[in-house]
Amino acid sequence: MAEWYNNVYKSKGHIEPGIQSANTQPYLLELHKVEGLGKIKANIEINVYFYDSATGMVYGTPWKSSSFGPPYNLGQELVFYADVKPTSMLLLEIVQIEGGGQRQAIGWSCHKISSETVATTSPRKVDVYLGSLRSIFYFKDPSVASSQLLRFEGVSISLNMTQKSVVRRLTSHLPSNYMLPPSVISKSNKTVAPITVFLEDVEVTFGVHIRKFEEYMLSLLLLDAKQNSAHLRQFEKITIKERRLKASIHNGINFTDQFQVVYLENIQNADLQSLRSKGVISLAGIDPRNHLIFSLEYVMEVPLSFANVTLVSSMRQSQVHMITLRWGVWSLSKALPISGSVLRVPLTGGPGLNPEKKLVFTSDFGPLNTNRDSAVSFKLIKQEADKEKFLNVTYQDMSVQPDPTPTLKTTGTMDSFSVPVIEVTNVSQKQKAAPQSTDSPRFEPLEGSIVALPDSKPAFHQELEKQDLDKAAYAQLHNAGYPDITDTDGRPAIELDLSKHYVYSAALERNDPRTCNTVYFQFLALSGLDQDIRNIFCTVQFYCFPSETTPVLTTRHTRPNLPSILYKHNQTDQSPGCIVKFSIDPGLNANEPERFLKHIQSGACTIDVWDADSLFHIGSVTTKLRRLARQGEHGVQSTQVFDIHSDGGMTQGKLHLRIANIGGHACLGDLSSQKTSLVVECCDNGQGNEEKILRPRPLTNVDQNLHSILSSDSLKSKNRKQQRMEAVRRSQNPNYIVPREAEFRIQREEQLKMVQNYRNKILNDVIREALVASVTCSHTIHTMYGAVAYFELHYRNTTVETQSYLLSWDTGDIRLVYDVSEAKVLKSLFNVSTPLESDLFENSKIPVKLTLRAGEDVYIPMLYSSNTTKQEFQYTIKLMTEEHTPVQLVRLTFKQQRQIISERFMFAEPEDTFAKHSLPVPGTFSPTLENLRVRSSDASVLCSVEGGRVVFKAPIPKTPEIMRFLIMIYGDRNCYVPIHIWEVVIHSQKKIELTAVVGTEKVFPVILRGTDAVRVVQCYSANNRVLKLEPDREFMLLPNNIQEVKIRFEPLDTGIKDYQVNIVDTKNRMLLERWAVHTTSDLPIVSKTYDLPRVPRSLHPTTKQISFVNPYTTEKVFRLKTNKPDLLSFKEEELTVPSKQSVNIGLVLTPLAVSHANHILVFVNDVQQKCEECFAVRIT
Repeated sequence: MAEWYNNVYKSKGHIEPGIQSANTQPYLLELHKVEGLGKIKANIEINVYFYDSATGMVYGTPWKSSSFGPPYNLGQELVFYADVKPTSMLLLEIVQIEGGGQRQAIGWSCHKISSETVATTSPRKVDVYLGSLRSIFYFKDPSVASSQLLRFEGVSISLNMTQKSVVRRLTSHLPSNYMLPPSVISKSNKTVAPITVFLEDVEVTFGVHIRKFEEYMLSLLLLDAKQNSAHLRQFEKITIKERRLKASIHNGINFTDQFQVVYLENIQNADLQSLRSKGVISLAGIDPRNHLIFSLEYVMEVPLSFANVTLVSSMRQSQVHMITLRWGVWSLSKALPISGSVLRVPLTGGPGLNPEKKLVFTSDFGPLNTNRDSAVSFKLIKQEADKEKFLNVTYQDMSVQPDPTPTLKTTGTMDSFSVPVIEVTNVSQKQKAAPQSTDSPRFEPLEGSIVALPDSKPAFHQELEKQDLDKAAYAQLHNAGYPDITDTDGRPAIELDLSKHYVYSAALERNDPRTCNTVYFQFLALSGLDQDIRNIFCTVQFYCFPSETTPVLTTRHTRPNLPSILYKHNQTDQSPGCIVKFSIDPGLNANEPERFLKHIQSGACTIDVWDADSLFHIGSVTTKLRRLARQGEHGVQSTQVFDIHSDGGMTQGKLHLRIANIGGHACLGDLSSQKTSLVVECCDNGQGNEEKILRPRPLTNVDQNLHSILSSDSLKSKNRKQQRMEAVRRSQNPNYIVPREAEFRIQREEQLKMVQNYRNKILNDVIREALVASVTCSHTIHTMYGAVAYFELHYRNTTVETQSYLLSWDTGDIRLVYDVSEAKVLKSLFNVSTPLESDLFENSKIPVKLTLRAGEDVYIPMLYSSNTTKQEFQYTIKLMTEEHTPVQLVRLTFKQQRQIISERFMFAEPEDTFAKHSLPVPGTFSPTLENLRVRSSDASVLCSVEGGRVVFKAPIPKTPEIMRFLIMIYGDRNCYVPIHIWEVVIHSQKKIELTAVVGTEKVFPVILRGTDAVRVVQCYSANNRVLKLEPDREFMLLPNNIQEVKIRFEPLDTGIKDYQVNIVDTKNRMLLERWAVHTTSDLPIVSKTYDLPRVPRSLHPTTKQISFVNPYTTEKVFRLKTNKPDLLSFKEEELTVPSKQSVNIGLVLTPLAVSHANHILVFVNDVQQKCEECFAVRIT
């Protein structure tokens, strides 16, 4: 325990890691030398920090070096994952160590983290500024304000930053924005076979009588509660609701898996009392170099009551608190004892750091004097991993979707694959002996196998992008009157505290009687969006459901800097917010509950936000779903604030969202206990041959053909003819007697003869169908699109002699598995534990021949694969004798489950072209790239893996069609089960190319053709400042008519840029056409350049006058414009200049313009916005 505490968690000085971004990339920072410090002749230290210039905040965990003396050769290397965004940078601080150990900052520098600063050749030198890092409080972006900072003359830091591929192995272990020397990374690719252990007969002892200890603990808790909470003073009792022991694996950096919980019960043992559990802790696939953490928790129940206040019946009558009493650690890196051995692990308590970063109950027993220590004992059952299974990539059951990884905003972990463990290699003696600062993390190895990162939270602490609201925003949302999310009994869902530690219990989820889950997404408000956006709608991609679209929502702005409440557009229901719900019923599929629980633990949900008027894509929100686990409650909910990220990665605003999960009983019946078996039992195995009772029925009710014959029109016409003849004879002879009996007998004989002929005709068919039905069995197998389905036919030769059989089937989607090694992989993949035989078949052509001895059982391995989207298929497999006599018929029904989309990518491409894109391989992908395979659901799309990226090429249809297809990523060469399924959406658009000069407005006419109906149309531009459209309002577009749309292009910067234009049917909110405007702009000829001195830290605007001469012989009107209206304005934007006369143009420059080096252009245009002359104002 002391070793764990000293080597792992005894560290000081920690800054909380920032939220992990989807654009996180691995980097290697090499610090070579500090040059120009020869005059100081003192030891120095280098401190490195992560900094975001947009927020002005230092984030992540800093790194502090050991001391260095002249000539200040650093030779330090740092490996880290950093958020790749334009505002991310590294701050390097030089600290001088004076006599007596005092430290003083003498200089600092900054280095941006971007692809532009990644060097691959020689090191680069960065300037050093005088002073300390306090300068960043005055200038948020040091790179922009570098000209106003005092340089440390002659001093620079030589460094180099490259992207290191070896860092990708640490995805599951290394937190984001955390620096680590590469010496702690294993240089070898050696992996250790995982082990599986079971902990049985778990027992916890305190060394004292449990009853006395709990009374002493409750007295301390009650005393503490009364001193700190006024409303608890009237109560005299706090009760213990649960006693439980948690266990999980820790690798020295964070927990590699969720806690497993067993509940403890009291047992009597002489004068002592212990706590024992009947549960079993199962730890499968763990690395033996990790550590097992135990945590003993008590769940305390405190009554809720306030003076003169009556609690509502739907509110909780008590409050539950979890208290950690003891914790302990057992190192798996030591030699594991023999399976079945009883082990004892000591437990400790009291103050000090522990793996969960929680406060632990005191270890002082007070008046209960004892010399015995607290401990947990258990019986260890060890199970060795199958070598063949470990060497091959392992997957989960077909009914469980592998862990998806959202594209640009979230990351996930692949529980199906084994992940390498961080090892400690030879750390230099110089680094070990170097003195560490009291504020720096200690990188000390733990038992020579694991490096310990100080005080880093588990990954699930960073899963939610929840942001704090100020009091005014919280009050506005609280008082808006959103409808509550309740269950069928009217009880509201429990609000989760996202700041608390997240504990997941799989047992609680499996034993929950409420097997039906209804997930709600309630859209509350928006903030930070462009004020021009009034109406929006959202699309939600959740689980395996099709994308759900919300109605049009209108934003209502109440006060500045407060969220805008969302209301449904043009509807009588004026309640705020909008709810989208999804119901997951286990009655639809037996494997649905397990599949859904797996998804909410590792999957994510993507929400796209659209402008409802212009139909422009504003951005996307991606959220993890772990908090949807109800953990035995009737319903849970959480309110969160998410950043809306545009396609370019920029933050467009914030979405206020409430997510809830309400449990209920299955509406269609619970099929969770009727899971589909992958072993098909044939009927001829001597099982299930029950006696059938057949009751006689009229033939006309059995066979429709016979019924139609007996009631045909021929019999009816014959009866009518006989009735007419009888009427004629009766008119001729009144005494005529109709021979009824004879006629009836004749008619009856004819009908019976007809029935007998029909019976003889169909007798063979009926007997054949009965015989076929007696040897036919039916079975249903659930499959998934893009994945194979493995199943086995179990047949037993019930005869007393050796028989040869022929096996055939009626489809090319089913094949036999001949290779034994492939069958082993498939059995491991689909968790089928049946005997495996080699050389089972005598030939490879259909029908396949196999020979069975008397009473011999055989399991025939078969594989089904299909790339069609049809939901249900039915095929028949025949087992026949050598004479082709059917012995067994198996009718298989394959039902396709809806696939779970891991990530969704959206692109916009010109019509009638081929689009080629490359997407990065998911960071959590464990297999080697040689085994990576990709497939597409669209036969016209070509996809492959090139250089660690997924590349696809697709033909683009006509605008405004949208092309959708799936890309399946496999981790094995045979493409059995996809580990990721991506949805690619490509919007086709018409390409228009424009060319203009900066400062000059150019008009381009474009033809818009009408459709087959009258439509009210409006044109929208993605940038109205540069690209304007005429008409800019609604207009009528007649059928098959031609309408001219003018594009007014006035560029402000040079270069090549793309803009988007949408042609929208405003009545139906339907996109008619999408234009991709490809622009090229060049600089005009500059007539004259004016230089202005830079005024550092200017607080007032600066005025400047420049002269302009009218070159024309007549008086003309000129209009003034600039390429940077945010920095420069004019005293008069329109001038009337007489012929050949000169006039002064008054310029007003903002303080920001004269404080930094800028190059501003001034355009003198005529009334047609044609540039007559161009001036340049250069601030140096």
